[in-house]
Amino acid sequence: MSDKKQNIKNWIEKNGYPFEMMVAKSFKKAGFEISQSVLFKDEETGKYRETDIIAHESKNIEKVWFNISFIVECKKSNDKPWIIFKNNEQYTLLNKIYPVLITKNGNILIDSITKNSQFRSPLLFPEIKDSGYNIVTAFNSKSDTAYSASQSVLKACEYLLRKSNDSDKRFCNLYVPIIAIEGELFESHMDSNNDLELNEVDYSSVISTKSFEEKNSNYIRIVSSKNLDNFTLKLRNEVDELFDKYSNQLKITLHNYPVNKTNRNFVI
Repeated sequence: MSDKKQNIKNWIEKNGYPFEMMVAKSFKKAGFEISQSVLFKDEETGKYRETDIIAHESKNIEKVWFNISFIVECKKSNDKPWIIFKNNEQYTLLNKIYPVLITKNGNILIDSITKNSQFRSPLLFPEIKDSGYNIVTAFNSKSDTAYSASQSVLKACEYLLRKSNDSDKRFCNLYVPIIAIEGELFESHMDSNNDLELNEVDYSSVISTKSFEEKNSNYIRIVSSKNLDNFTLKLRNEVDELFDKYSNQLKITLHNYPVNKTNRNFVI
């Protein structure tokens, strides 16, 4: 290999592009359709930003599309582990709140499920009590990559959700924010003796909470590079299970409430 090609390769690896390709490949292997480097508009700055990967699954039900999209932000952090802080007592007030990003007719679906089904899909009803309340990058002295990544992936999801709710097309969309890191991931909490516990994990989750209101809380999945294929396969199983267990609720909801824009004032 020439010096020039080696320098280019080193630059590509340094900036994390191979990891992004590996994440996309893992989702593809699990049976999802993949889009990469998709642009979205940051409503705060008015500038376009890039989301790394969108992995999605679609199914036509009652001539209406139900779409599940995993919005993935990839970060290289080999020298700086990420830490998720947990406190299982914190989410007592949030036990009945499901911080999912779904279009208007999806809220109708969730209401129907809570009334008519005992099964709780983790895609629609995530385990809030097992989630962390904050995520940080260890050994960091400047801007926190973990914080910026979480804000970026949530902005992408919220942009896509707004556009979906403004559409006259017949669909129901669920957006699931995910951050994939090339590096180590730890969970930390205070035990009963007030000693700090620290455990390495393959994947975890964090609640991004602005206030104790449903619309201001978001559930973000975090996965490390160490067991990526198991994570994407787990998501594959959750998607298949959702379509199987909620087939009746999906048919009824998408038959009666196919367009989000005309249901803007619908209150659950």
